[in-house]
Amino acid sequence: MKKLAIELGDRSYPIWAGAGLLGHAGEILKRLGFDSPPVVVSNPLVLRLHGKALLASLEGTFGPSPVIRIGDGERFKNHNTLMSIYEGLFRARADRRSWIVAFGGGVIGDVAGFAAATFMRGLPYVGVPTTLLAQVDSSVGGKVGINVTRGKNLIGAFHQPDAVLSDTGVLRTLPARELASGLYEIVKAGAIRSEPLLGYLERRLAAVRDCEAAAIERSVFEAVRIKADVVAIDEREERARMILNFGHTVGHALEAATAYRRFKHGEAVAWGMIAAAGLSNEITSLPVSQARRLAALIHRIERLPSLRGISIPDVWDALRRDKKFTNGRIRMVLLPELGRTEIFEGLEPARLRRFLTAFLERGGTL
Repeated sequence: MKKLAIELGDRSYPIWAGAGLLGHAGEILKRLGFDSPPVVVSNPLVLRLHGKALLASLEGTFGPSPVIRIGDGERFKNHNTLMSIYEGLFRARADRRSWIVAFGGGVIGDVAGFAAATFMRGLPYVGVPTTLLAQVDSSVGGKVGINVTRGKNLIGAFHQPDAVLSDTGVLRTLPARELASGLYEIVKAGAIRSEPLLGYLERRLAAVRDCEAAAIERSVFEAVRIKADVVAIDEREERARMILNFGHTVGHALEAATAYRRFKHGEAVAWGMIAAAGLSNEITSLPVSQARRLAALIHRIERLPSLRGISIPDVWDALRRDKKFTNGRIRMVLLPELGRTEIFEGLEPARLRRFLTAFLERGGTL
């Protein structure tokens, strides 16, 4: 088991990563000062696979914990689900002294965290992420929110958890695509801040994909450490934290253009990273060999859903609604070299549209 901290002054919090954490959740959280049963927000699949261990630990420490069940998948990250969580909190007689455990993947963490940020003007919450993507990305940093028809994550808040418990042992139950989605996010961490992490993944990818204990724990911990360092510098994404959006500009547009049904979030970001690497070759002089090295590692992880048939106008419309599109120009995170980023301001829309059109027509090849 490994531990690190997000250093944010009075909003600092610990993150644990390691196998078997679910069975120790109650005692860990009691040491942090919690002294009453939480309200657990989860979905039926996570509860069936892993709920027994977590709920037994919480009950053994705090007594029985009410459970709110929501749908499984990105399409449930919406206003209706948020309202159902509020109703569940009212039924559980939650008040301003209550606290929430977000138990599941990124959708659970985002929407339950947003409910925590807004119910009774803010409740404490603890993230217990059960997907690799959530463990290395969405559970860390305090971004919570929901999607709307006009785009992804356009309604939300910054609301830091009080702790994150990432049990790497549960990752063995993930379907291949779900595991791959998290691995793409680990690749992103290496691409923006650690070329050695990319090298480790290239050498040890089979062990990481098989969730061998040492390999997966090291990969998770390194990715979380990178994100923790960035968030500590810039909690509210005023500048430095923007580098965590590498691959997300195009990735979010691909998700929106396909109604959040073709791609897992990590898969869309994977295509977005490949696109950003190709654009980096044009704009920041990233050597084409490095762009192709990044693309090759991504493609080794798992077969990505095809880009065929995606409407270029739909992608472009989604991009124009993105938070990073301002004053008629777009901001993108690009790579001058692997392991180092540049926030490129004022990218001309016509240039980006030409690149994306060619990229999609080639099926994403560089």
